[in-house]
Amino acid sequence: MAETFLERIVAATRAELTERQARVPLDELRTRAATAPAPRDFAAALRPEAGAPARLIAEIKRASPSKGLLAATFDPVAQARAYTAGGAAAISVLTEPRFFLGSLDHLTAVRAAVDIPDMRTDFFLYDYLVYEARAAGADAVLLICALLDDTQLSDLLALARALGMEALVEAHDAGETHRAVASGASVIGVNSRDLRTFAVDTDVIRRLRPLVPNDRVFVAESGIADATGAARARAWDAHAILAGEALMRAPDPTAKARELATAPGGATAGLFANAPHPFVKICGLTQPDHAALVAALHADAFGLVFAASKRRVTPDQAHAIVAAAHTASPSPPRRRGGQGVRTPLATGVFVNEPVDSIAAIARTVPLDAIQLSGDESPADCAAVARATHLPIIKALRPRTAADLALLDAYALAGATILLDTPSSSGAYGGTGQTGDWALARTAAARWPVILSGGLSPVNVADAIAAVHSRGVDVSSGVETDDVKDPDKIRAFIQAVRAAAESTESTSPTEASVSS
Repeated sequence: MAETFLERIVAATRAELTERQARVPLDELRTRAATAPAPRDFAAALRPEAGAPARLIAEIKRASPSKGLLAATFDPVAQARAYTAGGAAAISVLTEPRFFLGSLDHLTAVRAAVDIPDMRTDFFLYDYLVYEARAAGADAVLLICALLDDTQLSDLLALARALGMEALVEAHDAGETHRAVASGASVIGVNSRDLRTFAVDTDVIRRLRPLVPNDRVFVAESGIADATGAARARAWDAHAILAGEALMRAPDPTAKARELATAPGGATAGLFANAPHPFVKICGLTQPDHAALVAALHADAFGLVFAASKRRVTPDQAHAIVAAAHTASPSPPRRRGGQGVRTPLATGVFVNEPVDSIAAIARTVPLDAIQLSGDESPADCAAVARATHLPIIKALRPRTAADLALLDAYALAGATILLDTPSSSGAYGGTGQTGDWALARTAAARWPVILSGGLSPVNVADAIAAVHSRGVDVSSGVETDDVKDPDKIRAFIQAVRAAAESTESTSPTEASVSS
């Protein structure tokens, strides 16, 4: 079998270690490490505020084994300053000399030039390399699970912390992600690039995010080249993203860093934060007692329709419904994006309503989110978000695969996508008809979506298995004679939770993603 990229790099690193130790003995390196400038807080720099974009770790590397030379002219200090001006939260400096043409001198120069934390990115196999990183001014080091057994990983992580540094512990598959979590790492990265082949699969972020607890900093690495990629990673609840090649190749690295550092997705991450899988929304509530039941059954959200509909409520009615849900909520407010938020989330549903009217109702009724279910454009979604300071759910009704291109535009406007069933009559939801689940599955693999349209206690488990959506939404499917039926509400939520448990037990990496 041919030697992989990773094996070649590891062999070179081991071969060079003796020479490096001869130049600088370990005892001298320890002294240098002890007198180096105090480390800066790498992990804290990577925690975004509620609803904010992912924090950017901008990488400096001159070459890669798969792509060759990335920068013909190379000035690591100028690159670092450009990244910082563009809003990067931290700098990764690739120091491996043979395959990436890196150097510890690059790290030292960057450390002296910018004020944000830096990470030495290399192939750490021995204590010597960790001391070397701290002596050169590193605030963090990269530890790759594929290179290390559990004992090595634990020892190197402990050493990095003893020296005051943080470690980004990197995984690529489910087994490595479990090991990273078990190591106690505070910062865990999932690399979309397989270091054995250098092939990139950005879908690993969606699949592996559920395996990392929310109290760890989660970093999406590699394959992120533009605002769409950055927003998608953030929507799947990456706290930070690590990008290198796109930045190194950019004619204007400051502008590219700004593009990646300001990409949306935080509102979607916040909406789903700490919610079970799938997220359950019961729409069209009209009575306080139904809201109390929904809260008692641990639903994640409920919808209040302010548009023309048989389920329409007034602001006064809505206020009473929300109060009933809050009173009946069986648990204290959960954390959403770093803030305490009551559950279930009260969602106001509007159809082609003026922004000012929506904002006025949001000031009267204590809403947690806004759902736009009409013909609103991406610009309309952004305008409502600015006016209300609430996350936006946008109902879309794709008919063919060509329609899925619309999802990116709405997601980049900061909206969370709800997939509903197209209606031949032009109705804006509530038809009770199921949609194209195969088409919905394609959408759900790209963005965290809420599936709606014709769901019921009878078919929701099949829908979850077919689509793997982040959430499900039901209205008419839990009604009898156009009135919410407590038994059907209870049966629907129980069916969702049972389906989720079954999915997680059979294939944890393919289950609906975590917030």
